[in-house]
Amino acid sequence: MMKVVISSFSLFILSFVLVLTSGCSRSENDVISWPAGKLDKEYVQKLKGFFDYKKTLLAAEGISDAEFISLSTDSAWSLSETNRNILKLLRNRLTAPIGTTLLQKVITLQDVAIYMNNTYGGTVGGFVSVAADVKCLSTMHDVYWGMRLDYPGTKFLPEGAGYAVLRFTSSKTDMLNVPFCVEMGGSYAHAWPNTGGGFTSSSLGKGGVPEYAFSNYFAPNQGGELYEVTTLGYEILRATYKGTKWVTTEPSTHAAKSAAVGPSLVRNGMYGKYENGYYPLLCYQGGVMKIQITEDDVREYEGAEYYISSTADYLGKNCRVWNGDADYYFLTYVGEGESALPGFECVEKNVFGKLVPIRELSNFREEISNTHEHNH
Repeated sequence: MMKVVISSFSLFILSFVLVLTSGCSRSENDVISWPAGKLDKEYVQKLKGFFDYKKTLLAAEGISDAEFISLSTDSAWSLSETNRNILKLLRNRLTAPIGTTLLQKVITLQDVAIYMNNTYGGTVGGFVSVAADVKCLSTMHDVYWGMRLDYPGTKFLPEGAGYAVLRFTSSKTDMLNVPFCVEMGGSYAHAWPNTGGGFTSSSLGKGGVPEYAFSNYFAPNQGGELYEVTTLGYEILRATYKGTKWVTTEPSTHAAKSAAVGPSLVRNGMYGKYENGYYPLLCYQGGVMKIQITEDDVREYEGAEYYISSTADYLGKNCRVWNGDADYYFLTYVGEGESALPGFECVEKNVFGKLVPIRELSNFREEISNTHEHNH
């Protein structure tokens, strides 16, 4: 796996040095200031989430707090049919996220570089939460046990050096599912500590936290932010989603236009069709779509939306292909339990990944589908 470029400690030291040196500037224009994010913890704390409404929701359904804690944190497949119906009814009472809902995805410190280097092509997928629903979780300990990040192969540690979060809105919330197990009417396999009931198996004593899962990987809306978070919950803005990629945060006096990224053979995510080609779609809050023909040619778009995914065969297994460099691609596949392919490491719940030499891949191909027909 790739290593984080700058540690939390280094960023704090750098910030301290910047504060000291800024006093020596001869002009206000020379003052170096580290940008603050718009979607930081202070902003999230003002939003209303599940635990603000939990008491009212439980009362409306005639469920006690003790019953909720018991049902939401148990394995749904082991519950009686009566209790599963109660849990599902309650879970379905929650308002589904829409295009203006702030979402949050927790990632490891090791994976910060993967997003900042746009290995996934700027896209986000897998398990996510509504940011307001998890605003009570900020320390490493609470995030670990509240979100139950102790899944097989995890690189999270309950008393580790910290974690990171992606905060963003999405125009593809219709592609969000409640991760119900088969017994709850869904398609997610039994995989404890996942409950299969739409809530995490939180061990913090307040009941499970609502969770969702994207059916694929999609570009966030413009302005999404990536924060590195220390063990005690202090946040550092590392990148902002602009155009079609995550752009690294720089001090204001050192800000520079990011280098243009040349065309890549690897494409994953949402595209629009213009003339005879497919070009990336830029998503904005409120459902506004634009298509990027070139780095400087961005136009409004009202045409059909297409999902493009790159795949290839490796050691007899079909894998998803992501960005790499001239010699390597990053491969992922969905599995259960431990990885069946040598050298692959867990990058998310039941998702395994590895940098692989391009020459070892075969049958590289693109799959293109209309998003309304797309089912992954």
